[in-house]
Amino acid sequence: MKIRAEDLPEKERALLLSIQTLSRHEKQALWLLIRLSNKDHICIVPRLTSEIQQLIQKGLVTINPSFHTQNKISLFILRKTPFLMKKLQTIGQQK
Repeated sequence: MKIRAEDLPEKERALLLSIQTLSRHEKQALWLLIRLSNKDHICIVPRLTSEIQQLIQKGLVTINPSFHTQNKISLFILRKTPFLMKKLQTIGQQK
């Protein structure tokens, strides 16, 4: 299943295009985070890898400041694009 930009709200299309230009490693990291995230688009990871840090810099992932623990970090995945995230989660469940 391929996601087309015209199937998304206009404000989410630019983010889809920026995802398509990510490096292979960044795409793999984002895909893993999407598949591990819950229905609220939250994913908990043990540490921030360099790929996750790049995704944070590009605005695709944000740290959840209200989650506090010593061993884990909570991340919001594609927080500003709920329609795109839902489509990607659906694809992730099929694979």
